[in-house]
Amino acid sequence: MSLSEQQVATLLNLVSTTEPDSLDCDGCFGKIAEFAELRLKGRSVPDAMKAVEVHLRQCHCCQTEFEALMDALSELDGDTVRPQ
Repeated sequence: MSLSEQQVATLLNLVSTTEPDSLDCDGCFGKIAEFAELRLKGRSVPDAMKAVEVHLRQCHCCQTEFEALMDALSELDGDTVRPQ
């Protein structure tokens, strides 16, 4: 099985934009609620939470969970549009 040029380009882009991830999924889930609260309030993310931000950029599963949490929290707050 060979890769198309587009697939190779996508893989190279992913490799070149990958950052060191000091947090695994379990660690991310342990901090994701606090991270979501900060984002909903429009507060900047402190250095201690930067690892969550990096992990979410690189882990599709955790990003999906984060988006679901943000949607749920926005609904509870009565927001129709959640902050990005």
